[in-house]
Amino acid sequence: KRTDRNKKIIGNKGELLVYNYLCREMGKENVFPRSEAFVEMEIIKPGLAVSGDYDISYRDDTGREYFVEVKVSDGSTFYISPGELDFAKANEDKYKLFVVYDINSPNPKFFEMPMYFWKDERFCKKEIIERIEFSFELKDK
Repeated sequence: KRTDRNKKIIGNKGELLVYNYLCREMGKENVFPRSEAFVEMEIIKPGLAVSGDYDISYRDDTGREYFVEVKVSDGSTFYISPGELDFAKANEDKYKLFVVYDINSPNPKFFEMPMYFWKDERFCKKEIIERIEFSFELKDK
């Protein structure tokens, strides 16, 4: 549980970093936090998180809406769920993925992945099948 909590804290820091960047670039009135992380950070009220498919949305100066997913990385790898990738593909012309790394340094870094990153040969995709684990206790009789 401690590892999961630490991952959540790191993920929240990454989402906040990108949120603040987008607010500076697009104007806070055009940026909409959507994930539960923003409820935990008290940026939006409970019940207002609306998406499991992306973390933030924003409108550009033409009014076009974009969906933003934020991933925290070790600097060479990030993980995306099959559902998140399906959402990206279904919204490919308005989907943005930001990768944050060096999150615990004094100056965390991030970059925006190219649109259609899943089609880009510069990126190696490796599908990992998750295992299902059962635990049990043997009781002496």
